[in-house]
Amino acid sequence: MAISEDIIEKIRLSNNIESVVGEYLPDLKRAGRNWKACCPFHNEKTPSFVVSPEKGIFRCFGCNAAGDVFKFVMLADNISWIEAVRKLAQKAGIAIEEIKQNTIRASEKSKLFDVLENSAIFYNRRLLEDSSAGKAREYLKSRGITMDTVNKFNLGFAPKGRLLQSALKKEHAAADELAKAGLMTKTERGAFFEYMSERIVFPIYDAQGRVVAFGGRSIGNQEPKYLNTPETIVYSKSSNLYGLYQTLPELRKVRKMIVLEGYMDVVIPQQFGVVGAVATLGTAFTHNHAKLVARYCDDVTLLFDADNAGRAATQRALEVLTERGIESKVSSLPEHVDADEYLNQHGKEKFFKLLADSSKSAIDFMIDRVYRVALPVGKAGSPETKAKAASILLDFVSKSSNAIIQREWIKKISQHINVYEEAVWKEFKKKRNLKMKGYFNDDVKNLTSEAVKNKKIAMSLEENLLNLILNSRDYVDRVGVDFFQDARCQKVYGLLALGLSDAEILNKLSPEEIVWFSELTLNLIEYNDVNEAFLIILRDMEEYSRKRRRQQLEKEILLMTEGKKEKDDALFEEYKKLTVLLKGSGN
Repeated sequence: MAISEDIIEKIRLSNNIESVVGEYLPDLKRAGRNWKACCPFHNEKTPSFVVSPEKGIFRCFGCNAAGDVFKFVMLADNISWIEAVRKLAQKAGIAIEEIKQNTIRASEKSKLFDVLENSAIFYNRRLLEDSSAGKAREYLKSRGITMDTVNKFNLGFAPKGRLLQSALKKEHAAADELAKAGLMTKTERGAFFEYMSERIVFPIYDAQGRVVAFGGRSIGNQEPKYLNTPETIVYSKSSNLYGLYQTLPELRKVRKMIVLEGYMDVVIPQQFGVVGAVATLGTAFTHNHAKLVARYCDDVTLLFDADNAGRAATQRALEVLTERGIESKVSSLPEHVDADEYLNQHGKEKFFKLLADSSKSAIDFMIDRVYRVALPVGKAGSPETKAKAASILLDFVSKSSNAIIQREWIKKISQHINVYEEAVWKEFKKKRNLKMKGYFNDDVKNLTSEAVKNKKIAMSLEENLLNLILNSRDYVDRVGVDFFQDARCQKVYGLLALGLSDAEILNKLSPEEIVWFSELTLNLIEYNDVNEAFLIILRDMEEYSRKRRRQQLEKEILLMTEGKKEKDDALFEEYKKLTVLLKGSGN
């Protein structure tokens, strides 16, 4: 018998660790973002016991006691873990039921997928059969959408009232399950109403072909014009792309994607045979989107609206794609013209010609944007304007970790602003070095206690990377377990990738690993630019790997030159290449 992980987490979140510890330690005082006191587990005069509300853990830097809120109560009351859980559950007013470890969460998701699939079927039938959907059918026809496309995307219509709930009662779907699926919402008075009511409905599929959410377009004066169902346990708008599932068979062959903004921007292009047309779902392009893109394509074209908002969204997407090392370019349509309108009016051939004629590389788009938006009119040739343009553009260049791309982009920037390439390159290096203030161990600051502030915490490059990810969780999906050679780092990264909190990770570690991990995660390094630090750590890790490999080769080559080992030309060639690379990096 055991307590489900969901209940454990609920109990943990209901008991703020600083409040619980404060009941035992009256001298617990705030110290910056943490709390500290004299340790209750050993005698000391200078406080070295630290509690981190943000991490949900405690650590004594004197006796190395560490853990989460359950561990603290265990040690303080000298009781077992299960007794500590029960005590804190009672304190929070949570009834705990001990059950066998099972797949409750998976079962809940499975139920939601069934509800969403049945809802998509219901909406589609209403579009095809109901007299109330006449205006919706007329609208789709006016936009040039064929019946084949309606079927391909399973488009639907949500009639007024609570007809969905009535229809799904036969499938034993209650109102609260529809609410969990994002299809119904509850008013302050406790009444339910259907989210998509009186809208054309666009089912949103994940890459596995499961309905995870819906988008809706009003066909009257209802605002907003477009509406997405809210995020649920099966749907995250920052991790899904509309139209991806429908285009996957062809996309896997050509591995080229066009990222647009809206539902119609995807539906009509795919109807015209435009492979790889997908759209974000009412949100900015994210690192999760980039991760999804990288899985299925090698070449991305951004085709957002040609207005200011569209260009800003394009810049953000380029930054994310560049950080992920994905080749991307930008095309544009005439202002106030959508992709579906252009295709219906001019056809597929002219659409592709327009994409090709308007195509710009990432750096060309950025150069154009900087001179269009960020610089004073009429002063493009002044030294101050050139310096400002270079500074903005070099920030973008730094988002690429590829030295060749950096060099080529800097060459293009120097040509555009008419400044010697060496000067621009020197400015890039200076900017990079300035942004790294706070990266090295000598610049570690804002540590957790007075005892720690007087102690430099030496970290390996792998630990530096892991520390950054622990304190900036957005970066967890930008590396993989193969980035780490240290077994402890591999283990913690694997738990991070599963979405575990610091407190949950700590409970998966051995006593020795807990001491190491608690010190690592509480060692907060404040970077002027987290992304810059991330890229430089990766670069330094790659450089270290090259150095280590060259040292190995030196030993092999020495044995060859002494005649103790047969000559291997491939190893000599590898050694030469590594030497050139390291020399180019200043080593």
